[in-house]
Amino acid sequence: MIKNVLEYLEQSAAKSPDKTAVADEHNAFTYQELLDNAQRVGAVLQKETPVRTAVPVYMEKSCNALAAFMGAAKAGCFYCLLDPAQPVERIQMILATLGAEIMIIDEKSAKKQEKLGFSGKVLKIEELLEHTPDEKEMNALDIDPLYSIFTSGSTGVPKGVIVNHRSVIDFIDCFTNTFHITENDDIGNQAPFDFDVSVKDIYSTLKTGATMQIIPKK
Repeated sequence: MIKNVLEYLEQSAAKSPDKTAVADEHNAFTYQELLDNAQRVGAVLQKETPVRTAVPVYMEKSCNALAAFMGAAKAGCFYCLLDPAQPVERIQMILATLGAEIMIIDEKSAKKQEKLGFSGKVLKIEELLEHTPDEKEMNALDIDPLYSIFTSGSTGVPKGVIVNHRSVIDFIDCFTNTFHITENDDIGNQAPFDFDVSVKDIYSTLKTGATMQIIPKK
């Protein structure tokens, strides 16, 4: 029985290492590259933050953002995508709720991140991806948290939920069977990564060995 969504990635990488797993407007990763990058990010996070803690990812949706997500999972943490296009005040409220001590950014979001007043440690994804991959196994429980998503609600105050590995696994197993998603499919990801509809795109891809094309906002 699968206990961790990383098993989807590992199985697809073992079956089709050179197949494109994800592509955006500027970049692309094969399944093996995505797995290696997850191990690179995870190796650093394991040293920087305890398990089951939040890893905010402050950048636009991209191949690198997905690598950050998988790296957080590799480290036994949970990720939360923060869109740099959103107001600073909203992002600050989310960070306060998460209580995060670490944040992953990219070169493009670096200047905006400085305005957040974040007191924790900031890591750049470009630098994380230069580390040596760590193939150490991660013995996460299926009830461990995987990601957090925030919604404004009627009050305008962001409200967060945390979703665990088991919830995603049970849903995606059913979803891919219902809609007959296979390794032969190209999945166009239009939904933002801070919106839970994107979970269908990401994990249907990883489970089946399909290819996800990240559609730019424009």
